[in-house]
Amino acid sequence: MINPVRKHVVLSALLMLLWAGGPVQAQETADVVPDEEAERVRAEEIEATTNLREAIHENLDTLPEDAQSAEDLKQSKEEISAVEQHDDSELEPEDQDDNTSELTFKEKSFHDHWHSIPEYLQAIPVFLQSVPDRVPFIRDRELIFFGRGELDYAHYSSGITKNDSGFRVRSFRVGLAKAFEHNLSVKAEIDLTDGDSNFADLYGRYRHKKYGLFTAGNQRVAQTLVNQTSRISRTFMEEPLPAEAFGLGRRLALGWDLHKKKGGIHMTLFGPDLNGSIGDSGYATRVYFNPTRDRFGLFHIGASFVYENMSRKTRFFSHPESRVTDERLVDTGIFDDISEQQIAALEVAGAKDSFMFRSEFFRAKWFRKTNDDPVFDGFYVQASWILTGETFKYTQGKFVRIRPQNPHGAWEAAIRFSRVDLNDQAIKGGKQKNLTLAVNWYAPANQFRLMSNLIFVRTDEHAGDESPTIIQLRAQFHW
Repeated sequence: MINPVRKHVVLSALLMLLWAGGPVQAQETADVVPDEEAERVRAEEIEATTNLREAIHENLDTLPEDAQSAEDLKQSKEEISAVEQHDDSELEPEDQDDNTSELTFKEKSFHDHWHSIPEYLQAIPVFLQSVPDRVPFIRDRELIFFGRGELDYAHYSSGITKNDSGFRVRSFRVGLAKAFEHNLSVKAEIDLTDGDSNFADLYGRYRHKKYGLFTAGNQRVAQTLVNQTSRISRTFMEEPLPAEAFGLGRRLALGWDLHKKKGGIHMTLFGPDLNGSIGDSGYATRVYFNPTRDRFGLFHIGASFVYENMSRKTRFFSHPESRVTDERLVDTGIFDDISEQQIAALEVAGAKDSFMFRSEFFRAKWFRKTNDDPVFDGFYVQASWILTGETFKYTQGKFVRIRPQNPHGAWEAAIRFSRVDLNDQAIKGGKQKNLTLAVNWYAPANQFRLMSNLIFVRTDEHAGDESPTIIQLRAQFHW
């Protein structure tokens, strides 16, 4: 829960900054695009809009350029519409019946997607994306209104989770972003999932062409491939067991990123979470290399290290890669004698055409005042295949969401094995291993997808010998 005074001050400062900001100026378009280029330009506009939305969800790394591109294409589209209206006005009445003006992409998506449940749901993010056009404060200052929603259903076959089968709103977030001149941007995102208003991302950024990206505010800690990947780009519904157990998530921090053609580095100097619920002070570093990267394939290796002072109670735990239930099958319990912790990880990934694999290995160590320092570990390995032929997109040390090329959307199949061990010395948090099969469908507009996971769970005696089979589904959209 956010301190009311702190929350009021932060929101007031952000709104003043957004109010004062001038719009990003678009380049002038000298020539009207010919009629025969209309379809190509519309496709490019959709592409630029998608890039912009993905940039927001993937931490605003390219927001100024994408905003400029989207604005240029918007101006081109207005010129195309003017030419089409002029041409239609010159047609005979009988010709006008056969040449009805096309709806815009947003209007067409919203009015025509009524033929099935997936198509109806697909229209939701398109409609929400158009909301800023009707809100003067957002429209006049060229703010970007974005968000994400996820609805889950899960069925648990046995054990202590059996009675938890049902539906849950897994995530609902909304936010505003703004691109300023001189490579400055700000982002404010609020998590409304549980009915409370907690901050997710809340930061300002400056990007220097030579020295990289500087970020101040509530942000992701520089840690592992899976923790740096946005939820809209993850293949499976939930992160693997060790990623939840050892991941720090977001903290108030100063961050620095530098991305080059063959690798990059990300560093954060962090304190507690802005919402005041978790965290202490520390630092984190992640480095990655992609020595092989061309149009035919990619190979990626990386490593991360986190050090954190622990002047608070702490624990490691993990849900069974399903969050409709609140049960944690592996859990160390709470300890208040931990002075510091260190978390290291190695990552390996690769992609070729429509195939992708990735794996990460985790090791965490607690330093206790009793000098018996426990060590925990875990790993996961996964592979996925895009059945409809699209290729995986990789940028700045992570894979991002599949972009469908087929008018019927894209299909993806995947498999993952994950394991976590929270037993060491006197601490018996349990061992768990999961085998997960996944099938995902990505809508053509790339803002909606349906996900399905089949999970086979096994735990040891310290975790109660639980062995449920989990079937879960998700409808996910973002705008």
